[in-house]
Amino acid sequence: MNEIEIFDPELEEEITTKDQLENFFNLEFRHCGAAFLRFILMAFVCFWSFGSPDPTGILSTISGFAIPCFFILSGFFILPDDKGIRTDKEKRKIKRSLICLILVFVLYVLINLFVFGAPTQESLMSKRIWFNFLVLNLWPFTIGTNIWFIQAMLYAYIVILIAEKLNLMRFYKAVMIITFIFMLLSGELAGLIHFSVLGYDFIPGNWFTRALPYILLGRFLREKEEALLKTAVWKYIVLWIIGAGLVIAEIYGLMRTGYLVYEGHMIGYGIMAFAACGLAISKPLGGESPVTAFITVFDPALAGIIYIFMEPCFYALFLILGNDHLGLVSRVGGLAAYAVSVLIAFVLKDTKLAKVLFT
Repeated sequence: MNEIEIFDPELEEEITTKDQLENFFNLEFRHCGAAFLRFILMAFVCFWSFGSPDPTGILSTISGFAIPCFFILSGFFILPDDKGIRTDKEKRKIKRSLICLILVFVLYVLINLFVFGAPTQESLMSKRIWFNFLVLNLWPFTIGTNIWFIQAMLYAYIVILIAEKLNLMRFYKAVMIITFIFMLLSGELAGLIHFSVLGYDFIPGNWFTRALPYILLGRFLREKEEALLKTAVWKYIVLWIIGAGLVIAEIYGLMRTGYLVYEGHMIGYGIMAFAACGLAISKPLGGESPVTAFITVFDPALAGIIYIFMEPCFYALFLILGNDHLGLVSRVGGLAAYAVSVLIAFVLKDTKLAKVLFT
C-alpha cells in the first residue's frame, strides 16, 4: 500500500501500515476521551473543594475520586511500554510541571499578598511551615491550596525518572502496592491505628500518598490495556457505583465509631477512579459523529486552566459579595467559580503558554 503521511507522536515515527494507522486513530480518540473526562472531573473537583447545592452532601462526599483520576490518566499516557519514549515523556512532564509550578506559585503569592497582606517574619521562619510545603505539599497561605496537585505531580515524576535512570522501574508494582498501603494507613485508617508521625495524626494527599501510587496505577493500566479493551462498558459503570457506595459506607462507619480523621484517602475513591479511567481509555471515541466533533473541543489545557483559576474565583466571590451573602456563596459559590474559570479556560486554552504547560 502507499505510504500514509502521518506522524504519530506516541510511536515517534511515520505511519506506513494499516495497523499503525488504526493504532494512531485509536490513540488520538483515546486522548480526546481522556481530555473530555478531565473537563468533567473538574466539576467533581469543584464539589469536593467547595461543596455543592445538593442538600444531602452525597455529591460532595463521592467527588473525592476526581483527583486520583487525573494522576491515573497522566500515568497511562506518560508511561508507555517503550523505555526510551517513556523517559522522554517524563522529562517533558517534569519541565512543564516545573514551569507551571513556578508560574502558579507566583500567581497565588501575589493574590494572597493583595488580599491578606505580607506574612509575618515568624511564619516565614517556621521550619514546620517549610517542611509542610516542601515535603508534604501543604500550601501555607489561604488562597491556593490546590497548588499541591502540581507540586505532587512534579515530585512523583522526578522520583520515577530517577528510578528509570537506576533501572528500578521493573519494581514499580511493588512500589505501587507499598505506597497504596501507606496511603490507607496514614489516611482512612489513621484514626483506627492511632497513626502518629512527627506530630501528624494523618498524612494529607501529596506526592507520596496520592500522586505516585495513582500514576503507577496508570502505568499498570497501560500494561493491561488489552484486558481493559475487552471489558464491557456496563462493568465499569457498576464498579463506579460500587465504589461510590463504599465511600459513603467507609465515611459513615468511621464517623460513627469516632475514627474518622481524614476523608481524602478512601478505598472507594480508588475504585471509582479506576472505573472512570478504565472506561475512558478503553473505549476510544471514534467515528465522525456530532458527539466526537463536540468532544474534540475539550483540549487537555482546559482542565489545567480551570484548576488554576477556580479557587481564586471562589474567594473573589466572597470579596465582591461581602459578608451579607455568605450563605449564597457557600451554596452556589463553587459552581459560580467553576463557570467563571471555564470561561477563562476557553479564552486561554489556545494560547501558546497553555499549550506548552498542559497539552
